Amino acid sequence: MVGGKNKYMINGHSAQEQAVANMLQSVQLSINNPHFLIMQGKITQVLNMQPPEILAMIEEAAGTRMFEERKDKAQKTMSKKDKKIEEISSILSEEITPKLDKLRHEKQAYLEYQKVEIELDRLRRLVVAYDYTKSEEALNNGSSSLTDGRTRLEEMQSQLETVKAEIANIAKSKTQTEERRRAEMSKSGEFKALQAKIDELSKELVRIKTQSDLKTTSIKEEQASKDSLITSKGKFEAELAKRAKAYEKQIAKYTQEKQQYDEKTKDVAQLEELLQSLTTGVASDEGREGGFMQQLQEAKKEASDAATAIEQAKLRIGLLKDESKEINGNLKKALKDNGNLLKEKEALEAQVAGLAARMNTHAFKPEAKRELEQQRADIMEQLEAIDERRRGLEARMGSFDFQYQDPVRNFDRSKVKGLVAQLFNIEDKNKFASVALEITAGGRIYNVIVEDDETGALLLKNGKLRRRVTIIPLNKIAAQQLNPDVINFAKSLAPGKVDTALSLIGYPEELDKAMAYVFGSTFVCKDPQTAEQMAFHKNIRKKAVTLEGDVYDPAGTMQGGAKPSSAGILSRLQVLKDTRTQCTTLRKELASIEAQLTAIDELKDEYMQISREHDLTKHKLSLVEQQLSYSSHAQMTVRLDEISIELEAQEATIPDADAARKAAVKRAQTIEKEMGEFSQDKGGKIKQLKKRLSKLQEALPAVEERMKECQRITQEVTLEKEEIESEISELVSQAEGSDSAIRALEAERAEFEEILVRTKDELDDKQSAFSRLSKKLLVYDKEIAELDQLHRNKQSDLTTIQLEGEQLAHELERF
Repeated sequence: MVGGKNKYMINGHSAQEQAVANMLQSVQLSINNPHFLIMQGKITQVLNMQPPEILAMIEEAAGTRMFEERKDKAQKTMSKKDKKIEEISSILSEEITPKLDKLRHEKQAYLEYQKVEIELDRLRRLVVAYDYTKSEEALNNGSSSLTDGRTRLEEMQSQLETVKAEIANIAKSKTQTEERRRAEMSKSGEFKALQAKIDELSKELVRIKTQSDLKTTSIKEEQASKDSLITSKGKFEAELAKRAKAYEKQIAKYTQEKQQYDEKTKDVAQLEELLQSLTTGVASDEGREGGFMQQLQEAKKEASDAATAIEQAKLRIGLLKDESKEINGNLKKALKDNGNLLKEKEALEAQVAGLAARMNTHAFKPEAKRELEQQRADIMEQLEAIDERRRGLEARMGSFDFQYQDPVRNFDRSKVKGLVAQLFNIEDKNKFASVALEITAGGRIYNVIVEDDETGALLLKNGKLRRRVTIIPLNKIAAQQLNPDVINFAKSLAPGKVDTALSLIGYPEELDKAMAYVFGSTFVCKDPQTAEQMAFHKNIRKKAVTLEGDVYDPAGTMQGGAKPSSAGILSRLQVLKDTRTQCTTLRKELASIEAQLTAIDELKDEYMQISREHDLTKHKLSLVEQQLSYSSHAQMTVRLDEISIELEAQEATIPDADAARKAAVKRAQTIEKEMGEFSQDKGGKIKQLKKRLSKLQEALPAVEERMKECQRITQEVTLEKEEIESEISELVSQAEGSDSAIRALEAERAEFEEILVRTKDELDDKQSAFSRLSKKLLVYDKEIAELDQLHRNKQSDLTTIQLEGEQLAHELERF
């Protein structure tokens, strides 16, 4: 140790501690091993060592320990170096390499910039040389160009003065025309008077029509009530017919039972009276003889009365037949006396029938006219509402209003087809894809389709377009369409989920190229997964749009999220197209109805003349029928009907009276027989009569009971029948009341309809006069409109000439 530090030397030379340790280890001496020298007294400790310690001592002694330590030290050094290498690699990849790449790109850009600068300098020199050459040529030709420009400027000044004079003349003509129109309108106030009268008649017509409709509604209600009453009456009558049969059967049964009871009672009374008379010799009623003689007299009297009734009926029948014969004889004479009236009646009936047939077969139908007028009012109301809606839609969609002026005289406007958005339709079944189609078209939806490039050039140059437009000429446009094999493969890949955009729209065949240019290269898909397949599949790789408007481009981009502010424009355009179609259809229907009304009005006068003749002839017929009803022929006919009814009654009386006479005669014979028996055996006959009386009295209560029961049932049936008849009578009364109300309402409605016809005729006359006067004013309005249009055109020409003149003057100043 020297100066507080360890110093090692080998062979007189200084060395490091490690070098000394290595030298000693090379001869199997390790100063770090406490046992590299075994002192005397340590032998026992060495013998007691554990196997690992002994192994370490042996390795030390053998010299292998040194190499193991060197190996461990080398491995630690290598691990540190590996970490250092990783740090250096990370710095290279994250910092040094990107900076080198950036520097390389900047170097390349700088080299490109140097090339561009060199080329730009060369082009500048060329431009300067070209400008110098052109300026030299202009300088050489300047005098002639200046002279031509001044001449042209003078011509334009002259043309400008001419156009100004024309504008002044047009303004003067317009003022004169407006004065003539005002003079025509103020002339005797006829125009305003007609307008006021038409308004008044229109309001009156509406009021009368409303009242007439109310009456019609009331008539329908009354008719419905009457029909209900008639239905109820029919039900009650059917029930009454059913009950009538039961009633008649019950009445017949009651009559039979009553007759049996009366006969039994009469027989009992006669027997009691007969027995009393025979036993006591005194009749039960004072003033009567009693006994067999009284009964015999009554029977003979009944027979005599019946015979008298028969004779009287026969006599009355004879008298009635004589009267009928006499009346029939006079009837021919009365008929002959009324022959003229009857012939007149037949003629009038034939005339009424003929006029009614002519009215029924006439082309003019008041009901048809009223129906057409109602249809016209309804269509006009619908047209006004739809037209107002159309105007609102057009105002909100002004960006689709493509306007231009004719670029040349007699320009064929059919060569300008219009905006893309207005030239295709989306069917109802495909409206689900309107958003996708709108995204597919993009800005091209505002492009203008023309027939050829010449038309497009004329529009751009002289069409005075109000905004910038892109024009698609059909003869130049190059359309890209999807390959059919690609379409088939796409549909097989996603069946029912993909369609071409072009297949979802309808358009005229002549626009095929333009529509293919706008829609031909895009698929419309139902979901994002299908759209992603269409865009990125190696066999398809075509642009795809989902129904929500998300776009998948094969270049790798995707668009989506919120819908654009213009979303739904195709749907609104389709609504506008449908509205325009409805307006056109309604106008055609209105024109057709107007034509029908005009044709009907031409037939109206003839129909009204026939109607008046029909009413007059019908009135004459009623007067003739009234005269015939008071004639002797009519009275004789009525009397013949009365005689016929009475004859039937008298003839029906004879059989009944004859039957009663025969029954009375038979009863008289029976009484005479009993009188003979009584005179022969008085006691036996009295016993026999008492026995008969006893049997009759025993049987009488049962007959009376049956008769009373039958009487009770008859009373119930009669009450039920009377109730039904009362209901029927009430229903008939109500139905007659409904008839009266309907007739009154129909009379009022007829009166209103007559007033309605008169008011309509007057309104038509006023409207015709107003139309004639309006046509005069329309001529002035048309002339004023034409002058306005001419004034605008001349003003536009004036502006164009002024601009061209200023530009030419500016160019001349440069000389």
